[in-house]
Amino acid sequence: MLRIFLSTFIFLFFTACTTSSILITDNKPPQNEELSTSTILKIPVPVRQHGYKNFTTTVLTNELELDDFLKKVNNNNSWNKKENFINSLTLTTIDFKKYNLLLYRITESSGSTVLAVDAPTGTHKHIVIGIGRDKPNVGTTDMAYYALAYRVAKSVKDVTFDNGLKKNVIKNKKLTFRKKSEVPKDCLEWFDGCNNCGRVGQEGDVACTEIACTSYEPFKCTKWK
Repeated sequence: MLRIFLSTFIFLFFTACTTSSILITDNKPPQNEELSTSTILKIPVPVRQHGYKNFTTTVLTNELELDDFLKKVNNNNSWNKKENFINSLTLTTIDFKKYNLLLYRITESSGSTVLAVDAPTGTHKHIVIGIGRDKPNVGTTDMAYYALAYRVAKSVKDVTFDNGLKKNVIKNKKLTFRKKSEVPKDCLEWFDGCNNCGRVGQEGDVACTEIACTSYEPFKCTKWK
């Protein structure tokens, strides 16, 4: 009888310990927060537009910057339906005390490429937007320009655009200006090996995305004058 009692006690003791250890080590990954339109709102601008070649990815932080940007769009003649783009931006209420306007430009080597944009996920500080690319084996060879527009709360630190091949992290603030360095004068937009850059304004200042890279790829001019 004593042997049976001891065997039962030992069995229950080890069972209790095993169950306890499972509960302690069962760490679930953190769940993404629900992102409402008060955090980020997609503005329905035309996805593809020839005139998008005239600007690079940019973050507008106040009304004056938006007005200056729209003036440049109005003065440019290389758009096919610029009014659709302008109306989309002006009809969306943006309180620049609370929000920034993020314009994300995408360049594709073929107009046959179809983009599928996912709904924003992540947290209220770090947002991720997935972009699917359906590129046929045989397509046109014309350069195609796409753009996405978002109203983003100023409390958001960055927005990452992930196309499955590369992640572009855009800081939710006015893009910093960098030196022109040794970039050819006739090069208007380029890939510096890590970030996408472009000349802006009459002075030809340079604005770049702000991706942190541990290694750099070769320099490549993506748009010549």
